[in-house]
Amino acid sequence: MAAFVVVMLFLPAGRAYASKQPPGPLIQTTTPEDEWMGLVHLELLRTPENYNGDMSQSIRNVMPAVVQIRTGNFLGSGIILEIGEDSLLIASNRHQLAGQEFSLVRLYNGAEVSARRLYLSETLDVGFVLADISQLSYERRARLRSVSVKGGCNSQLAKGSEIFMVGSTDGVASNISEGIVADPWYYFDEFGSHMIYNYCRAKPGMSGGGTFDIHGHCVGMITGGHDDETASLPMESILAERSRIP
Repeated sequence: MAAFVVVMLFLPAGRAYASKQPPGPLIQTTTPEDEWMGLVHLELLRTPENYNGDMSQSIRNVMPAVVQIRTGNFLGSGIILEIGEDSLLIASNRHQLAGQEFSLVRLYNGAEVSARRLYLSETLDVGFVLADISQLSYERRARLRSVSVKGGCNSQLAKGSEIFMVGSTDGVASNISEGIVADPWYYFDEFGSHMIYNYCRAKPGMSGGGTFDIHGHCVGMITGGHDDETASLPMESILAERSRIP
């Protein structure tokens, strides 16, 4: 007959046996608002960086950071630079924002929100607007992203670098073009400034959209184009103007 070993369980003196009763209802320790505030203040709402070289993944990553802007009867594009508790700081082209009645911003999550002009550059084709997202649910806000900017991203561009552009001519973030950099720091008389000169097609209405490197970093803003050539305002120039907002 097989021998059986009896295992004795000894409890320290004074310790109560575990209750057989099921636990009571769990208490939620955070609210959707708490979670949203955490995402904002920890800056966890930037587009993810993609280092595996898959451009299609990088394109998908950045789409929630691109918006459509309506001014009067014109449609253009913009990029979300910063996400605040109840607002979005959006950059677009000055020629898109100036001289027309400002109306609304369409977001990638499907929402339409009001916005106001904050600042138009006097020297570069860039301006900034502040969009109001206070009426959006926290769930819809959490689907938005701001562009990811890597320090020195413009200096790392070289002739032949792969780039892609995302604009909102036919719908929010619906227009996508892939190309290469012809010259990362080319002076255009038409704009009176240095730009990123690209071999990449852009449709009218994509102005103000983002120009991105293969990893999904925003390196500039689509500003003008002709046939298969485009000019993008470098991100370092955009950020320099951002610092001048009163």
